[in-house]
Amino acid sequence: MGEFAALSNAAVWAMTGVVSKGLGREVRPVHIVTAQSFATVLLFVLVAAVIGQIDDVARTPIASVGIFTASSIINTVGSLVFWVAMSRGSVSKVYPTTQSIFILISMVAGWLFLGDSPKVSVIGGAALIITGVVLVNYRRGIPGEAVARRAGMIAILLAFTTACMWAGGFVLTAKGLEDAGPLAAVLVRNAVPAIVFGTLSIFVPWARLTTVSQGNWRRLTVVGILFAYAGFSFTLALDLAAPGVVAVLINTSPMWAVALAWLILRERLPRQAMAGVALSIVGIFITLALK
Repeated sequence: MGEFAALSNAAVWAMTGVVSKGLGREVRPVHIVTAQSFATVLLFVLVAAVIGQIDDVARTPIASVGIFTASSIINTVGSLVFWVAMSRGSVSKVYPTTQSIFILISMVAGWLFLGDSPKVSVIGGAALIITGVVLVNYRRGIPGEAVARRAGMIAILLAFTTACMWAGGFVLTAKGLEDAGPLAAVLVRNAVPAIVFGTLSIFVPWARLTTVSQGNWRRLTVVGILFAYAGFSFTLALDLAAPGVVAVLINTSPMWAVALAWLILRERLPRQAMAGVALSIVGIFITLALK
């Protein structure tokens, strides 16, 4: 069950990015994160009420609430950075870069804070991942494309920043789940940004969801629902399966993202970029599956 939750998380998370690419320019990263947090809180408060776990959630240890809150803050800032990266780069570049760097940093964080000891396979996997990221993002210089190249480099930098933040959130969530359930985790982790951005919208008119046109509301609602599932499946996977296994499966999202971007967005990658994606995915599995 935990493995399935992690694998489905990767696929749904990739679909979230693909769907978000169809949003109009008026939809800013803050709108996306706000919609995601509100949709998740509303959905899982309803779920908790239906299955009779409101009291269990209310009895979550204060220490775990604090850990989930810290994790939420880090992840929310990372999500804002991620959606900015998505607005500047393609799905097939941003996803592999973010997830590949994420796995390297999370491995180091796991070694330092969760007791995981890296082995030779980690070094070999890291080499493949780094090579893959370079190939995915490498572009030959073409006259007149200086602006596009600069935008691409900014997207890569933003993806790297996102990976650092998400790795911190990953470790904190794993620690918090030692004394709390996945439902409490997903509610706390999304209640924090819901409160923050709900308050922000009171004072900053352009941050309000009401400024989004009706034509974008349906797609934004779908993004919110997909994110709600991705958020819950992530915490459920961490609760039911070993963190290493979870990290392996959720990091198949570059594969899903590239496939979905090819099928739905008609994005095309040169051969060296496709080879880079393949190397990154192989590196992820070697890094974690053989540790």
